[in-house]
Amino acid sequence: VLQQDFGQAIITAAFVDDILSLVLFNVLFSLGGGFDLFKVVIAPILGIAFMLICMYGAVAFWPKVIDGIIMPQAPGRRDGSVTGWRRLKLEKDELLFLLQIIILVAYSMITHLLGTHLWGCFIAGMSFACLSPPHHAHHVWVKQTKRMTTWMVRIFFACTVAFSIPVADLMSFNSFWKGTIMGIGPCILTKVSCAFFMGPPRFVIGWAMVGRAEFAYLIAQMAAAANMIDEETFSICIWALLYATIFAPFVFRFLLNRYIIAEGLEISAKGAHTLTEEGYPELEDEHHEGKAAKLDFASAEGVHPNDIDIECLKGGNKRKVELEDSPYAAPAANSMSPVPRARSVSGRAKEGQGNGFLCCLFFKK
Repeated sequence: VLQQDFGQAIITAAFVDDILSLVLFNVLFSLGGGFDLFKVVIAPILGIAFMLICMYGAVAFWPKVIDGIIMPQAPGRRDGSVTGWRRLKLEKDELLFLLQIIILVAYSMITHLLGTHLWGCFIAGMSFACLSPPHHAHHVWVKQTKRMTTWMVRIFFACTVAFSIPVADLMSFNSFWKGTIMGIGPCILTKVSCAFFMGPPRFVIGWAMVGRAEFAYLIAQMAAAANMIDEETFSICIWALLYATIFAPFVFRFLLNRYIIAEGLEISAKGAHTLTEEGYPELEDEHHEGKAAKLDFASAEGVHPNDIDIECLKGGNKRKVELEDSPYAAPAANSMSPVPRARSVSGRAKEGQGNGFLCCLFFKK
Protein backbone atom coordinates (compact mmCIF):
# COMPACT_ATOMS: atom_id res chain seq x y z
CA VAL A 1 0.00 0.00 0.00
CA LEU A 2 2.88 2.38 0.72
CA GLN A 3 3.91 2.03 -2.93
CA GLN A 4 0.68 3.69 -3.99
CA ASP A 5 0.64 7.44 -4.64
CA PHE A 6 -1.40 8.13 -1.52
CA GLY A 7 0.99 6.04 0.59
CA GLN A 8 3.92 8.14 -0.57
CA ALA A 9 1.88 11.30 0.08
CA ILE A 10 1.25 10.17 3.66
CA ILE A 11 4.92 9.41 4.32
CA THR A 12 6.07 12.72 2.82
CA ALA A 13 3.49 14.75 4.73
CA ALA A 14 4.30 12.97 8.00
CA PHE A 15 8.01 13.67 7.50
CA VAL A 16 7.48 17.36 6.74
CA ASP A 17 5.04 17.64 9.66
CA ASP A 18 7.65 16.31 12.09
CA ILE A 19 10.27 18.73 10.78
CA LEU A 20 7.94 21.73 11.07
CA SER A 21 6.87 20.64 14.56
CA LEU A 22 10.47 20.49 15.75
CA VAL A 23 11.30 23.88 14.22
CA LEU A 24 8.23 25.53 15.77
CA PHE A 25 8.95 23.77 19.06
CA ASN A 26 12.40 25.35 19.08
CA VAL A 27 11.13 28.83 18.19
CA LEU A 28 8.16 28.72 20.59
CA PHE A 29 10.18 27.95 23.70
CA SER A 30 12.92 30.35 22.68
CA LEU A 31 10.31 33.12 22.86
CA GLY A 32 9.30 32.09 26.38
CA GLY A 33 12.04 34.13 28.06
CA GLY A 34 11.94 37.11 25.74
CA PHE A 35 13.41 37.77 22.31
CA ASP A 36 16.91 36.46 21.74
CA LEU A 37 18.37 36.88 18.24
CA PHE A 38 20.46 33.71 18.36
CA LYS A 39 17.80 31.45 19.89
CA VAL A 40 14.86 32.73 17.85
CA VAL A 41 16.47 33.42 14.46
CA ILE A 42 20.02 32.14 14.05
CA ALA A 43 19.68 28.78 15.87
CA PRO A 44 16.67 27.58 13.80
CA ILE A 45 18.46 28.55 10.57
CA LEU A 46 21.60 26.69 11.64
CA GLY A 47 19.44 23.72 12.66
CA ILE A 48 17.75 23.59 9.26
CA ALA A 49 21.13 23.83 7.52
CA PHE A 50 22.48 21.03 9.71
CA MET A 51 19.42 18.90 8.92
CA LEU A 52 19.84 19.42 5.15
CA ILE A 53 23.49 18.39 5.38
CA CYS A 54 22.53 15.29 7.37
CA MET A 55 19.79 14.44 4.86
CA TYR A 56 22.36 14.45 2.09
CA GLY A 57 24.67 12.37 4.26
CA ALA A 58 21.90 9.84 4.92
CA VAL A 59 21.55 9.28 1.16
CA ALA A 60 25.07 9.68 -0.19
CA PHE A 61 27.55 9.37 2.71
CA TRP A 62 26.46 6.92 5.41
CA PRO A 63 25.43 4.05 3.08
CA LYS A 64 28.89 4.10 1.47
CA VAL A 65 30.74 4.40 4.76
CA ILE A 66 28.69 1.96 6.86
CA ASP A 67 27.77 -0.65 4.22
CA GLY A 68 30.97 -0.37 2.19
CA ILE A 69 33.70 0.25 4.77
CA ILE A 70 32.65 -0.33 8.38
CA MET A 71 30.30 -3.34 8.30
CA PRO A 72 32.56 -5.60 6.17
CA GLN A 73 35.13 -5.40 8.98
CA ALA A 74 32.83 -7.22 11.42
CA PRO A 75 32.02 -10.94 11.30
CA GLY A 76 28.49 -12.21 10.92
CA ARG A 77 28.83 -13.97 14.24
CA ARG A 78 31.57 -14.32 16.84
CA ASP A 79 34.00 -17.21 16.37
CA GLY A 80 34.04 -19.31 19.52
CA SER A 81 37.51 -20.66 18.80
CA VAL A 82 39.33 -17.33 19.08
CA THR A 83 40.94 -16.29 22.35
CA GLY A 84 42.23 -13.12 23.97
CA TRP A 85 41.25 -9.65 22.83
CA ARG A 86 39.90 -11.03 19.55
CA ARG A 87 36.87 -12.29 21.46
CA LEU A 88 35.89 -8.63 21.98
CA LYS A 89 35.40 -8.07 18.25
CA LEU A 90 31.81 -7.02 17.63
CA GLU A 91 29.40 -8.81 15.35
CA LYS A 92 27.74 -6.92 12.49
CA ASP A 93 24.54 -6.14 14.37
CA GLU A 94 26.41 -5.17 17.53
CA LEU A 95 28.61 -2.81 15.53
CA LEU A 96 25.60 -1.31 13.78
CA PHE A 97 23.84 -0.72 17.10
CA LEU A 98 26.98 0.92 18.51
CA LEU A 99 27.08 3.27 15.50
CA GLN A 100 23.43 4.13 16.07
CA ILE A 101 24.11 5.08 19.69
CA ILE A 102 27.17 7.17 18.77
CA ILE A 103 25.36 9.10 16.02
CA LEU A 104 22.31 9.56 18.25
CA VAL A 105 24.37 11.09 21.05
CA ALA A 106 26.44 13.25 18.68
CA TYR A 107 23.49 14.64 16.72
CA SER A 108 21.36 15.25 19.80
CA MET A 109 24.28 17.10 21.43
CA ILE A 110 24.66 19.37 18.39
CA THR A 111 20.96 20.21 18.12
CA HIS A 112 20.73 20.69 21.89
CA LEU A 113 23.06 23.64 21.43
CA LEU A 114 20.69 24.88 18.71
CA GLY A 115 17.54 24.58 20.80
CA THR A 116 16.31 21.01 21.31
CA HIS A 117 17.91 17.57 21.39
CA LEU A 118 14.75 16.05 19.88
CA TRP A 119 15.72 17.42 16.51
CA GLY A 120 19.02 15.56 16.62
CA CYS A 121 17.31 12.31 17.62
CA PHE A 122 15.06 12.58 14.58
CA ILE A 123 17.98 13.31 12.25
CA ALA A 124 20.02 10.44 13.73
CA GLY A 125 17.28 7.93 12.96
CA MET A 126 16.96 9.34 9.46
CA SER A 127 20.69 8.75 8.87
CA PHE A 128 20.17 4.96 8.82
CA ALA A 129 17.18 4.93 6.47
CA CYS A 130 19.13 4.14 3.27
CA LEU A 131 21.34 1.32 4.51
CA SER A 132 21.22 -2.15 2.99
CA PRO A 133 19.26 -4.31 3.39
CA PRO A 134 16.15 -2.13 3.75
CA HIS A 135 14.70 -1.84 7.28
CA HIS A 136 17.53 -3.86 8.81
CA ALA A 137 18.81 -0.94 10.87
CA HIS A 138 15.27 -0.55 12.26
CA HIS A 139 15.21 -4.26 13.13
CA VAL A 140 18.51 -4.00 14.99
CA TRP A 141 17.37 -0.94 16.95
CA VAL A 142 14.01 -2.44 17.92
CA LYS A 143 15.60 -5.76 18.90
CA GLN A 144 17.88 -4.01 21.38
CA THR A 145 15.54 -1.34 22.73
CA LYS A 146 11.97 -2.61 22.39
CA ARG A 147 11.42 -3.87 25.93
CA MET A 148 13.10 -0.87 27.54
CA THR A 149 11.40 1.81 25.43
CA THR A 150 7.96 0.20 25.77
CA TRP A 151 7.99 0.73 29.54
CA MET A 152 10.10 3.88 29.61
CA VAL A 153 7.68 5.66 27.27
CA ARG A 154 4.78 4.78 29.57
CA ILE A 155 6.70 5.95 32.64
CA PHE A 156 7.84 9.10 30.85
CA PHE A 157 4.35 10.21 29.83
CA ALA A 158 2.92 9.23 33.19
CA CYS A 159 5.51 11.26 35.10
CA THR A 160 5.37 14.30 32.81
CA VAL A 161 2.01 14.76 31.09
CA ALA A 162 -0.27 12.66 33.29
CA PHE A 163 1.02 13.91 36.65
CA SER A 164 0.75 17.53 35.54
CA ILE A 165 -2.91 17.40 34.42
CA PRO A 166 -5.15 19.56 36.65
CA VAL A 167 -7.94 17.04 37.21
CA ALA A 168 -10.42 19.57 38.61
CA ASP A 169 -10.10 21.81 35.56
CA LEU A 170 -10.05 18.82 33.21
CA MET A 171 -13.39 17.53 34.51
CA SER A 172 -15.10 20.91 34.31
CA PHE A 173 -17.81 21.35 31.67
CA ASN A 174 -16.18 24.53 30.40
CA SER A 175 -12.94 22.71 29.55
CA PHE A 176 -14.85 19.76 28.07
CA TRP A 177 -16.98 21.66 25.57
CA LYS A 178 -14.12 23.92 24.49
CA GLY A 179 -11.81 20.93 24.16
CA THR A 180 -14.45 19.09 22.15
CA ILE A 181 -14.68 21.95 19.65
CA MET A 182 -10.90 22.13 19.42
CA GLY A 183 -10.62 18.36 19.04
CA ILE A 184 -13.26 17.94 16.35
CA GLY A 185 -12.26 21.09 14.48
CA PRO A 186 -8.51 21.88 14.47
CA CYS A 187 -7.33 18.39 15.54
CA ILE A 188 -9.45 16.23 13.23
CA LEU A 189 -11.49 18.06 10.56
CA THR A 190 -8.60 20.20 9.37
CA LYS A 191 -6.51 17.07 8.78
CA VAL A 192 -9.32 15.03 7.22
CA SER A 193 -10.24 17.82 4.81
CA CYS A 194 -6.66 18.28 3.58
CA ALA A 195 -6.92 15.47 1.02
CA PHE A 196 -10.27 16.07 -0.71
CA PHE A 197 -8.47 16.57 -4.03
CA MET A 198 -6.66 13.19 -3.82
CA GLY A 199 -9.47 11.10 -5.30
CA PRO A 200 -10.78 7.80 -3.86
CA PRO A 201 -8.19 7.53 -1.06
CA ARG A 202 -9.02 11.04 0.20
CA PHE A 203 -10.34 9.88 3.58
CA VAL A 204 -7.53 7.36 4.07
CA ILE A 205 -4.98 10.13 3.60
CA GLY A 206 -6.97 12.58 5.70
CA TRP A 207 -7.29 10.27 8.70
CA ALA A 208 -3.64 9.23 8.36
CA MET A 209 -2.79 12.89 8.92
CA VAL A 210 -4.65 12.82 12.25
CA GLY A 211 -1.76 11.80 14.50
CA ARG A 212 -1.78 10.22 17.93
CA ALA A 213 -0.43 13.48 19.37
CA GLU A 214 2.27 12.15 21.71
CA PHE A 215 4.54 15.06 20.83
CA ALA A 216 1.67 17.53 21.19
CA TYR A 217 1.01 16.32 24.75
CA LEU A 218 4.64 16.97 25.61
CA ILE A 219 4.61 20.46 24.08
CA ALA A 220 1.43 21.34 25.97
CA GLN A 221 2.91 20.09 29.24
CA MET A 222 6.16 22.01 28.73
CA ALA A 223 4.21 25.17 27.86
CA ALA A 224 2.19 24.78 31.06
CA ALA A 225 5.35 24.17 33.10
CA ALA A 226 6.87 27.35 31.64
CA ASN A 227 3.72 29.33 32.58
CA MET A 228 3.02 30.09 28.93
CA ILE A 229 -0.56 28.76 29.33
CA ASP A 230 -2.79 28.49 32.38
CA GLU A 231 -4.31 25.30 33.80
CA GLU A 232 -7.67 25.76 32.08
CA THR A 233 -6.04 26.19 28.67
CA PHE A 234 -3.88 23.15 29.36
CA SER A 235 -7.01 21.11 30.18
CA ILE A 236 -8.66 22.25 26.94
CA CYS A 237 -5.58 21.14 24.99
CA ILE A 238 -5.67 17.73 26.69
CA TRP A 239 -9.34 17.22 25.77
CA ALA A 240 -8.65 18.26 22.17
CA LEU A 241 -5.71 15.90 21.83
CA LEU A 242 -7.66 13.02 23.38
CA TYR A 243 -10.12 13.09 20.48
CA ALA A 244 -7.30 12.63 17.99
CA THR A 245 -5.59 9.97 20.11
CA ILE A 246 -8.75 7.88 20.54
CA PHE A 247 -10.37 8.12 17.11
CA ALA A 248 -7.43 8.32 14.68
CA PRO A 249 -6.06 4.72 14.84
CA PHE A 250 -9.45 2.99 14.72
CA VAL A 251 -11.01 5.12 11.99
CA PHE A 252 -7.86 4.99 9.88
CA ARG A 253 -7.65 1.20 10.13
CA PHE A 254 -11.30 0.86 9.15
CA LEU A 255 -10.99 3.22 6.17
CA LEU A 256 -7.76 1.63 4.99
CA ASN A 257 -9.19 -1.89 5.08
CA ARG A 258 -12.30 -0.72 3.24
CA TYR A 259 -10.22 1.03 0.58
CA ILE A 260 -8.02 -2.04 0.06
CA ILE A 261 -11.08 -4.23 -0.44
CA ALA A 262 -12.79 -1.72 -2.75
CA GLU A 263 -9.71 -1.27 -4.95
CA GLY A 264 -8.67 -4.93 -4.89
CA LEU A 265 -5.16 -4.09 -3.71
CA GLU A 266 -2.78 -6.81 -2.61
CA ILE A 267 -0.90 -6.45 0.67
CA SER A 268 2.62 -7.25 -0.44
CA ALA A 269 5.34 -8.05 2.04
CA LYS A 270 7.89 -6.22 -0.10
CA GLY A 271 7.65 -3.18 2.12
CA ALA A 272 6.59 -4.95 5.29
CA HIS A 273 8.99 -5.85 8.04
CA THR A 274 7.02 -7.54 10.76
CA LEU A 275 8.97 -8.29 13.93
CA THR A 276 8.66 -11.04 16.43
CA GLU A 277 8.37 -10.30 20.14
CA GLU A 278 12.15 -10.31 20.49
CA GLY A 279 12.56 -7.81 17.66
CA TYR A 280 13.68 -10.29 14.98
CA PRO A 281 12.08 -10.08 11.55
CA GLU A 282 10.32 -13.23 10.41
CA LEU A 283 13.05 -13.83 7.83
CA GLU A 284 16.25 -11.87 7.84
CA ASP A 285 19.04 -11.16 5.41
CA GLU A 286 22.78 -11.46 5.13
CA HIS A 287 23.46 -9.70 8.41
CA HIS A 288 22.20 -12.82 10.21
CA GLU A 289 24.07 -15.42 8.25
CA GLY A 290 25.08 -17.24 11.44
CA LYS A 291 21.53 -17.84 12.64
CA ALA A 292 20.37 -18.50 9.08
CA ALA A 293 22.43 -21.68 8.98
CA LYS A 294 19.59 -23.37 10.83
CA LEU A 295 17.55 -23.59 7.62
CA ASP A 296 20.34 -23.81 5.09
CA PHE A 297 20.40 -27.62 4.89
CA ALA A 298 21.97 -27.49 1.42
CA SER A 299 25.18 -26.24 3.03
CA ALA A 300 24.83 -28.15 6.30
CA GLU A 301 28.15 -29.90 5.86
CA GLY A 302 30.62 -28.42 8.27
CA VAL A 303 27.99 -26.62 10.32
CA HIS A 304 28.53 -26.75 14.07
CA PRO A 305 25.92 -28.93 15.89
CA ASN A 306 24.84 -25.95 17.98
CA ASP A 307 23.66 -24.21 14.82
CA ILE A 308 21.14 -26.92 13.96
CA ASP A 309 17.54 -26.24 14.95
CA ILE A 310 16.56 -29.52 16.61
CA GLU A 311 12.87 -28.58 16.73
CA CYS A 312 12.74 -28.35 12.95
CA LEU A 313 14.22 -31.86 12.67
CA LYS A 314 11.56 -33.40 14.92
CA GLY A 315 8.94 -33.06 12.23
CA GLY A 316 6.78 -30.69 14.21
CA ASN A 317 6.46 -28.38 11.23
CA LYS A 318 4.78 -30.28 8.38
CA ARG A 319 4.49 -27.24 6.14
CA LYS A 320 6.95 -27.29 3.23
CA VAL A 321 8.59 -24.05 2.26
CA GLU A 322 9.93 -23.66 -1.24
CA LEU A 323 13.02 -21.53 -1.38
CA GLU A 324 14.32 -19.74 -4.43
CA ASP A 325 16.08 -16.51 -5.34
CA SER A 326 12.89 -14.55 -5.91
CA PRO A 327 12.12 -11.58 -3.59
CA TYR A 328 10.87 -12.53 -0.17
CA ALA A 329 7.16 -12.40 0.64
CA ALA A 330 5.96 -13.32 4.12
CA PRO A 331 3.39 -16.13 4.53
CA ALA A 332 -0.24 -15.20 4.79
CA ALA A 333 -1.42 -14.65 8.34
CA ASN A 334 -4.16 -17.29 8.10
CA SER A 335 -1.72 -19.91 6.89
CA MET A 336 0.82 -19.53 9.64
CA SER A 337 0.89 -22.11 12.39
CA PRO A 338 2.73 -21.89 15.72
CA VAL A 339 6.17 -23.16 14.81
CA PRO A 340 9.64 -22.50 16.18
CA ARG A 341 11.12 -19.23 15.03
CA ALA A 342 13.42 -19.58 12.03
CA ARG A 343 15.57 -17.13 10.17
CA SER A 344 16.93 -17.61 6.67
CA VAL A 345 19.20 -15.77 4.30
CA SER A 346 20.01 -18.35 1.66
CA GLY A 347 16.47 -18.48 0.32
CA ARG A 348 13.30 -16.50 0.07
CA ALA A 349 9.73 -17.68 0.54
CA LYS A 350 7.95 -18.14 -2.73
CA GLU A 351 4.59 -16.55 -2.18
CA GLY A 352 2.19 -15.22 0.41
CA GLN A 353 1.20 -12.01 2.06
CA GLY A 354 2.48 -10.20 5.10
CA ASN A 355 0.36 -9.46 8.11
CA GLY A 356 2.20 -6.27 9.04
CA PHE A 357 0.37 -3.00 9.59
CA LEU A 358 1.62 0.31 8.26
CA CYS A 359 3.86 0.85 11.25
CA CYS A 360 5.63 3.76 9.61
CA LEU A 361 2.53 5.93 9.71
CA PHE A 362 2.20 6.13 13.47
CA PHE A 363 5.80 5.60 14.49
CA LYS A 364 6.07 9.05 15.99
CA LYS A 365 2.67 10.49 15.43
